Amino acid sequence: MTGTRSETILEQYPKSWQLSAKGAPYWHDETLLTPVRTAFGPAMLKRASKGKNFTTSSSLLRWYEGSGSANILKKKKNVQLLEWIDGPALTDLVEEEKDELAIDELSHVIAKLQAPKKTPLKARLVSLGTVMHPLLAQKYSENLVYRHGARLIGHLLKTTKKTLPLHGNLHFDKVMHHSKRGWLTIAPQGVCGDLHYEFASALCQSGEQREFRDVRNLVSTRATRIANNMSLNKDRLLTFAFCHACLKTIEAHRDDEDATHWSDMSVLLLDSLVD
Repeated sequence: MTGTRSETILEQYPKSWQLSAKGAPYWHDETLLTPVRTAFGPAMLKRASKGKNFTTSSSLLRWYEGSGSANILKKKKNVQLLEWIDGPALTDLVEEEKDELAIDELSHVIAKLQAPKKTPLKARLVSLGTVMHPLLAQKYSENLVYRHGARLIGHLLKTTKKTLPLHGNLHFDKVMHHSKRGWLTIAPQGVCGDLHYEFASALCQSGEQREFRDVRNLVSTRATRIANNMSLNKDRLLTFAFCHACLKTIEAHRDDEDATHWSDMSVLLLDSLVD
């Protein structure tokens, strides 16, 4: 049954792609993933759910030229054919308590993504101000954490000296190990903004359940290491992470999802900022 379903899915794509099933299709983050075989070797076929497309993601992957990112082999508006990445995500290093190594590898990947490119980026990226609109709208909220977040993100946006093309959703799960090419990022979202924001999601990943003090120390240590690796400002990294946690809490409540992690992280990060 699984093989039949895979072959049925593959019949929808051009014969010139020369696809054959390698494994069962499955859904992840509103994306249908199908392992396939091609003339280039194994690959991953990604199809976005209805109403979504990979236009910006595909443009960014082309622009990265495989430096710090997965190569894109073929594309249609809502479909990507990506090179096969045969290793684990950076999350594994975090769970193995190799946090410093995980941060170093994440920093190295982001440095590659930000390296000068041969051609200009043609994709239309969403501004960080637009991304943060739900939080900015909380300026007069009765929720003191949201209100503080709205004030801080407004200040961060106003004091951004240089806006850059960002992956926009870069956490440890989005960086995977290729046996020949090292650590590579996948699934860029595409945001234009302050480089400090690129680390916000990773700073908010606490891993296994830990005591408040332990998580706070972990986040602070990560921010210090990122600041040293990338010549960034530690306080600004932590402030962007706090605002990101506030935004995710708001979005989770809006979508009737569990907001516990993001709410806890916003309180923890606010506590770190006012200490």
